[in-house]
Amino acid sequence: MPSTHFLLTGLCGAALVTGLSAGPEYAWGTGKLALGAEATLDAASGLSGQGAGRESLFGTVLGHALWTQTVEPAQAKEVTWSACTSVLWVEGRGPTERILGDFLAADNAEACQSLRLYSWWAEATGATWSWRSGALLADEEFCGTTAGGALINSAFGWPAFISGNVVNTGPAYYAAALGSRVALTLPRGWIAKVGVYDGDAFDSAVGDEHPNRHGTHYQLNADQGAVIFTELGYAPEGAPTRAYAGGWLHTADFADLGSGETHAGNHGAYAVIERTLAGKTGEAGNVEAHVRYGWAPEDRSTVAWAFDAAVAATGLLPSRPADVTALGFVYAEMSAKLAGQDFEQVTELSHSIALGDHLTVQPDLQYIRHVGAVSTASDAWLFSLRLSATY
Repeated sequence: MPSTHFLLTGLCGAALVTGLSAGPEYAWGTGKLALGAEATLDAASGLSGQGAGRESLFGTVLGHALWTQTVEPAQAKEVTWSACTSVLWVEGRGPTERILGDFLAADNAEACQSLRLYSWWAEATGATWSWRSGALLADEEFCGTTAGGALINSAFGWPAFISGNVVNTGPAYYAAALGSRVALTLPRGWIAKVGVYDGDAFDSAVGDEHPNRHGTHYQLNADQGAVIFTELGYAPEGAPTRAYAGGWLHTADFADLGSGETHAGNHGAYAVIERTLAGKTGEAGNVEAHVRYGWAPEDRSTVAWAFDAAVAATGLLPSRPADVTALGFVYAEMSAKLAGQDFEQVTELSHSIALGDHLTVQPDLQYIRHVGAVSTASDAWLFSLRLSATY
């Protein structure tokens, strides 16, 4: 067995979670302005089946400003107006680019090295509805899971059955897309969402990151099309079991992976079941689990189907009530029309150690089968150490 070593470096950074961190608040006009920042620096070391051991080191900084105001229009219930803008700065190369070349993206903070205008939007929220428009991130709104958020591999966040089949991963980290989303809270615990977004946030059909490198280039046309997401969920307040089902439609043209003929659009569907096995969300003694499955037509889709499951426990040790331990498994089956590719599979074990209210250290171990989803590829191990700071 060839030798390798792990790079354990002091880090300062942010986990790029979907929620906005709670920072200092100020009165601004008739509303309230909250500022927040998240930063991460990730060190990783990997060993492939060929015996190649390499390291990577990269960091991200995400800053945002969120303004809110509650008003009571005549003849209507109160409405909360919000506006948010954020900036993302990424430096260094992550493990997928520098070490592995894997398909599922082993680190969910890895991105194009750049300083970019990230997401910005305005939102109106009523008692049973909300509407948001601007440069949006669909991965913050659709198909998310609680347990998956405790893991680092990207496939536990924005799933491969979407990211691998829309253009340039769709409106998700790290490229927001112009769009609009409506969410409704229905009786008896039902939730419905619909979002419509620009079909290509990169503005490059071949995946070149440079046309929209700084997040300030916006282009809408028929060739890029639009991507539409819908989701219906059943999540009564306090219920231990939640279920979600959804679908997506991309209106651009897609080439057949076998014949090369043109298909008008692409689409897919998914289902998610979450279960609180013990305790209450976010509290010591809590255990969350999920299973998630998605499908797309393999004549025009890189990923025919994918499945993931995870369990995350908060405060397993009474002396460490804020620590989170998570175990996850993901499998992505490639289209049968892709010669030489079959699947990529990841098993991940992670443990987040809370060092006070603002700092977290997260050692993480991943075992990746068929790196790059290549049928003849060897397997690989990846060890990462993330230090996250949130203010």
